[in-house]
Amino acid sequence: MPYQPLKRCTEPGCSTRVKSGKCEAHKRAARRRLDKQRGTRRERGYTPQWDKYRLMYLKAHPLCVMCESKGIYTPAKIVDHIIPIEGGSDVLFWWQDNHQSLCQGCHSHKTITQDPMTKAQRKAGMFREQEEKAAHRNDWIHEYNLNGRISDKSIG
Repeated sequence: MPYQPLKRCTEPGCSTRVKSGKCEAHKRAARRRLDKQRGTRRERGYTPQWDKYRLMYLKAHPLCVMCESKGIYTPAKIVDHIIPIEGGSDVLFWWQDNHQSLCQGCHSHKTITQDPMTKAQRKAGMFREQEEKAAHRNDWIHEYNLNGRISDKSIG
């Protein structure tokens, strides 16, 4: 197998030699910058209420759905949003039909391979029907509160 010489790190001013791309120090710095832009998990909507919901969901759905479809039984660790969300205020954040249990490996693979395409499709309007359903997921509570209350006249 032929030997390929090392190249310089692509970061301007860095003379570290690497096989390709950036050196480890600059990769870490780039990751930190991206994490700062994303915000903390709390800022993205993953509150203590989400942590409780996550545990209940994983208790009800303990196996990774992607591994299970291949006949492999792997414990799930992550509640994934099937259609990627844009923070805690997104209409699809709490909608249970948009959740699935995944192991770490399947979640990482899905995030890299499927999520960019799904985000573009959502931006183009392909998931309007799901967004509409999610927006009305709690309508029965509103209807019950309007129609199910005992009126003050019937008490006295």
